[in-house]
Order: sequence, then C-alpha cells, then structure tokens
Amino acid sequence: MFNKPHSSSKAPIVRNPRACTVCRAAKMKCVGAEDGLKSCQRCTRTGVECVFEKHRRGRKPGSKLSEASKMLRRLEKGLNTAKLKQSDSSLSTVFPADPRTPQADNTQFSGLQSSDAYGSADGYAASSVSSRTVDPEEEEDGERSDEKFPAKLIRRENSFFRTILNPEHKSPMLHVPRNPYLPQSLRPAPLPIGYNDPITAGLINENKAKILFDAIFLRLNPFINLFDPALHSVAYVRSKCPLLFTTLIMAGCKFFEPSLYKECLRLANDLAVRAFAEGWKRVEVIQAFSCLTYWREQEDNRTWMYIGYACRMAVELGLNRYHAKPPAHETEFQLRERRNRERTYLVLFVHDRSLSMQTGRHWMLPEDDFIRHSDTWHEQGGTPIRCEDVIVSAFAQLRRIATEATDMFHTNRSLSDGGNSQVNIDMVLKNCNAKLALWTSTWDHEMRKANGESFHFSFTNLFCLYSSLFLNSFGVQSSVPPANRTNSHVRALSACFENALNVLGIASKDFREFGVLRYGQETTSVMTAYSAIFLLKVINVLPPSLSKVDVLALATPEL
Repeated sequence: MFNKPHSSSKAPIVRNPRACTVCRAAKMKCVGAEDGLKSCQRCTRTGVECVFEKHRRGRKPGSKLSEASKMLRRLEKGLNTAKLKQSDSSLSTVFPADPRTPQADNTQFSGLQSSDAYGSADGYAASSVSSRTVDPEEEEDGERSDEKFPAKLIRRENSFFRTILNPEHKSPMLHVPRNPYLPQSLRPAPLPIGYNDPITAGLINENKAKILFDAIFLRLNPFINLFDPALHSVAYVRSKCPLLFTTLIMAGCKFFEPSLYKECLRLANDLAVRAFAEGWKRVEVIQAFSCLTYWREQEDNRTWMYIGYACRMAVELGLNRYHAKPPAHETEFQLRERRNRERTYLVLFVHDRSLSMQTGRHWMLPEDDFIRHSDTWHEQGGTPIRCEDVIVSAFAQLRRIATEATDMFHTNRSLSDGGNSQVNIDMVLKNCNAKLALWTSTWDHEMRKANGESFHFSFTNLFCLYSSLFLNSFGVQSSVPPANRTNSHVRALSACFENALNVLGIASKDFREFGVLRYGQETTSVMTAYSAIFLLKVINVLPPSLSKVDVLALATPEL
C-alpha cells in the first residue's frame, strides 16, 4: 500500500511496486510504468523495450537470504549490468580471509637457494626444479596418441563451445561459515622484494578481498572442493602464502571484478615464476599451482607442467601420509589443518587421473594406502559431514574405477589380436558398469546423509556419466573389427549416447538453473565439449545398418 501524500507543492511520484528487467538489473527505481501497462521513464528515455518478468529466484515465501548470498547477487547483477551497458562505469564491488605451521625442510637442491628474507623467514625451502616445460597439446605419448582421449578429440575437431548463463537463479551454496578457531592476530607473509599481491599493489583493499573470498566459496569452490571456508579466510591465506592469496583473488576477479583480472593474473604469474625458481614448498603453493589451471586462459598450456610440479611437491611434503587414527589431543584447528593437507592430496590425485583420462598420458600419483582408505575420509572430519568432503572421497573412488578399466584396455594384449577382442571388451565393460552403478548408489546415499543440495547431486552425477561415456566409448572404437560389432557393441553405443545426452542436460539445464555454469573449472568444459563432439560424430557417421532413429530409440527406450 502507498502512504498518503504529504501536503506539498510537488506532485507525488507514483511508481510500480515491481521493477522492469532493465531497472532491476541497474538496481534503480522503476518509475512511470503504471503497473507494466506502458514503458517506465528509464526505458522510454533510453529507447529500450520495457519488460516485466515474474520473480524467479527460487526462494520460498518469507525465507531470508544470507548476507553472503545477498552480496554475491549484488556482484552478479552489477556484472550483468556492466556488460549490458558498456558505457557505464565498472563494478563498484566491495571486496577479504588464517594459520598452518610452515614446513621445516631447509634442504637445498641443485644450487637453488632462497637468498632473500622471504624464503627463509617464512619457511619456504628450496627444492629441485626441472626446466623442461611439457606441452600436452603438442607432444604425443606413444601408443596413447590416438583420438580415444577427450583432449585430443576436442583439439582435432577444433571446436569452441560457448555457454549462455543466467546467474540470477538460486545459489547452490548459501552458507559460508567462518572459522572461530583461528588466531586473531595474523600478519601477511613477507613478500619478496619487488613483488606485490593485489592489496599491496593497491588494486583492492581488505574489505574487497573478503567479499571476493565469499564469492569464491559460494561459486568457484563447489567445482573444485579444495578449500575449507572455516579455515581459509583472507587473513589466514595471506599469512601463509602470497602466491595462493594472489591466485585466489585473480580467480575471483575473473568472474566478479573483470577490470582487475589481467593485472591480478600478471601478479600471480610473477609470483608463480618466483616460487618455481626458488622452490617454495608448502601445501598452499600446491593449491596455488592447482588453481592456476582450473580457470586458465585458452592459450595457457602449462596445466600438465603445473600439476606435475604440484604432484611431486605433495609427495615430498608427505601429504599422502595415511593416519589410521587422528593424532592424540588434536585441537579443532589442528584437525582442520590436517584435513586441509589431506584434502589437497586427494583433489590433486583426482586432477592427476582426470588429466590422464583426457590426454592419454600416464598419471603421476600412485594408489597408496591413503588413497585406498579414502572411501571413508569424508566421515573423519567431525560433524556435520561437509558435502564437499563427500565429493572429494567419491571422486577419488570414481577415478580408481576409471583408471583400472582404462589400464585393462591398454594392457590386455588380446584386445588387439582380432579374434577375441569383443569378448574381452564386453567383460571389462560389464565389470566397469557394475562398479559405476554401485558407486552411484553408494555416494548418493552418502550425499543424502550429508544433507547435500541439488547442485551436489547434479555435480557428482555429471562426473559419473562422463566416466561411463568415456569408458564405454572403448566398446565402439574403430579398432573393434566390424565382424565383432555384435549386441555388446550396440549396448556400448547406446550407453555412450545416453550418457552424453545426460551430461549436456546437466550442464545446460541444471547448472544454468542453479546459476553456476559459467563458474565451472576446465574439467567440466572438457567433459561437456567431449560429450557434444561424441554425439555429433555418432549422428553424422552412423554405420549403414544403424539409422539415427535406431540410435535415438536405443538411447531413449521410454519414448
């Protein structure tokens, strides 16, 4: 209801209680629309169509958004408005972060020694560094140089997939807890002489950094599950490693403050070169090198080198050490730091095996005791169980299944003898598909125990569907003799077709509705691109005996 107008010489302005899409995006009053019957003053003045849409954020009536969620929506709306109005000023976002004991390893390797105060004061020890840069986009790897692997198929097709996003819908992660266990007096780690992080460079202040971190935990971390928001505050990360802090700010700026992205990327790359040259060794450096690959630029081909370097450092620092029982008298803060080291290794293991699946190259991290016992790791972090930890445990098991099947395809010599190829492929695929079905059932149950949200179920389902698509594709490869393309070949083709459709369905429907599609890391882009290319190849290159209608009927029997 409107209040009665006060006695004044000025006529009161009556405005519509709803705002049109243009005014809503600009976060301005929508005046003169007369309940949507004609254009508002702003749309009339700018000559654009005045459109009123129903509120679609997905909240229940009367529910309240957390402050972090309100902040993030303001950021995203501001970004959309800036893109819509190129002449407008850049985003006015308000942009901030706690401790782990540095590694006490001071061994020097290959004559590389930290000669400044930064390396010695903060415990960054030097280690061996290889000068060889491996580019997986250019170098072939022996017998795995064919197009069975997604990265090579995508590269050959030279496809470029763009996604149209709607970040206006409901957020999958609304609660970002902060750590009550951290020391209150945390000082930033000293920077090397001549180097800056985004704060010392004057690009942002601590308030902006805090809001960027909130946005990272709400939007980016659900795709990588690498950080604990109760541990990784601005103050904590800055006190441990300027490279990680700069890398996270760089990732946040890419999506929420694009005008600062290029400069933050330069600062992150400068610190990465310094860390690599001087051999900084600690878990935060490993996390930073991983994050440099998650949302990399298209022309950046250092993923294989960075992940390889991170894997070597993780083993050297003993992040894969298996603890059957937690240490006695472990405080809450010590628990979170230990879990941070273990989580980093598990995520790195998953990333390493994912790269192996994508490129056909050999993985670097072995399946040791820690990995073999990782199926219950998510239960050992106290209560409540974090959905992100469930995903980490689940993905480690999924990669074990995929690696076992892939190795069997490459090491079983009978697959290429021309006689019993199909029998062996069929046996391997039956065993693999049974394990994937059990994996789905097991981790769906674990996610429900952790009170997972819709995003978490869609996210885990996406990775399982892609793994099934990739593994079943071995049953329809051209290396299978035509004479052996029996019912098992058709079953594999049907499974691939259905899995590829479902992968694209999750990416284009679920992720779009959650408003998170644009925030996915490179792996999700590879999975969706591979699924799309596989479908195009199936539709365009069908065997004469199998029509497109037959393939559709196989993939969607309920129709």
